[in-house]
Amino acid sequence: MKSKSRRGLVLPLGSIVLICFWLTSCGGGSSHSSSSVSTAVHVSPSTAIVATGTTQQFTVTVTGITNTTVNWSVNGTAGGNSTVGTISASGLYTAPSSIPNPATVQVTAADQASPSLTGSASVTVINPPDNQKAQPFPIKLGTTGGNVNDFTIKGSIITCCSGTLGSLVSRGGAEFILSNNHVLARSDQAKPGEAISQPGLVDNRCKAGNTVAHLTQAAPLKTSGVDAALAAVVSGAVDSSGTILDLGTNQDPAPPAGTLATAAMGMAVAKSGRSSGLTCSSVQTINTSVRIDYQTSCNGGTTFTVTFNNQVVVGGGSFSAAGDSGSLIVDSQTAQPVALLYGGNSTGTVGNPIQAVLTALKDPSSGAVPAVVGGPQHSVACPASSAAQANSVMLSEQEVQRATAVKLRHEVRLMSDPAVVGVGVGASDDNPGEAALVLYVDREKTHAPIPVQIDSVRTKIIVTDRFHATSTQEQVANMSPPEEALSDDV
Repeated sequence: MKSKSRRGLVLPLGSIVLICFWLTSCGGGSSHSSSSVSTAVHVSPSTAIVATGTTQQFTVTVTGITNTTVNWSVNGTAGGNSTVGTISASGLYTAPSSIPNPATVQVTAADQASPSLTGSASVTVINPPDNQKAQPFPIKLGTTGGNVNDFTIKGSIITCCSGTLGSLVSRGGAEFILSNNHVLARSDQAKPGEAISQPGLVDNRCKAGNTVAHLTQAAPLKTSGVDAALAAVVSGAVDSSGTILDLGTNQDPAPPAGTLATAAMGMAVAKSGRSSGLTCSSVQTINTSVRIDYQTSCNGGTTFTVTFNNQVVVGGGSFSAAGDSGSLIVDSQTAQPVALLYGGNSTGTVGNPIQAVLTALKDPSSGAVPAVVGGPQHSVACPASSAAQANSVMLSEQEVQRATAVKLRHEVRLMSDPAVVGVGVGASDDNPGEAALVLYVDREKTHAPIPVQIDSVRTKIIVTDRFHATSTQEQVANMSPPEEALSDDV
């Protein structure tokens, strides 16, 4: 969603909601309005990248009409077919076994009562990247993985969840895999010692792969200020140099730099993750307060929301996808770690600043703080498709401090509006060298009027959807008892 600094009061959200919808970029949807009532069908996510033979869950929101049941189609074919992919009555899209021609297909939801009222999403089918495949020992990171107990069984269906095994850290002479709490520790539900496997359940038909680590420590989601966890490496299971897939100067595997960097506005960044592989973009906002939605179990449990402060938001809906949680975000010019990816929505990706992550995971006994295992600084060879998203706008430290001070004075009031899901410091669109107070606004809710300036700092509104923790899911038939279905640890 392209955002603008405004010269007048923001329009009510009802005037904006017809422009575009959820998860990765502006998406399709038809709508009609009559006086104050609007009818619309919105499909989310509005764009998705899906590997051959894997699935993507779509959801639909129908407003302004009593009958909210929809019929799904792919490229105009009800339910799809083996060439373009199929979609179930619940919106679960299954990609074909080979890439169609063209590779991008259209998933459409049509209201049963008013078939002309439709919403759509674009799906690009790709061959699975190396990040989604089983690896020989010692594995490289930036790869599929997660807790072997991250699944639920409902009737005849197993739903499993996984994320990314992000990077290697050392602490007190021992090595650990660094990823998110919600990837390794099942959103605070896991116990120390639970097995962490590669590939993750979603890439192994909901069966555990090779055990590469065991959960050691998780920073509590609601109190620590980060979404992070450590898993002690099984001897010989992980490349001891900390190599991450695609992070080299020629998109070859390479370790990150061993020194850290602090996120700055406009900084060019990169990440290598399970779902979208190597992608690049730039920092959209810093010092951001943001609400993130979680669930206590894979595809179920209790939904809860955590507010994180001083976060890094990377611009562009395609920088990450569900399943990239746990990826290490680095400065693409130096490969220095900047943040740990854990959430996102249609306009951006959220990361915990890496120093805050490491501090939150200090040894409870000795106080030792983990260090990222890495090597010398080097550039990351960004794909042309994602490097084009990079935004070179930089802000002076004085401008950042000026806007941050205003944010701190007003963020409690601004975040008290249920429609505001994030407030951060970014660059003004009208004057890119000038800082702006950036407000992320839920397009599904009407927000209070927001002035053009607050204490002489411009405001900028990004209309978007709620931020979510970004694990990915797979569903398979429950052909055997859970203890047998998930018993392939090595």
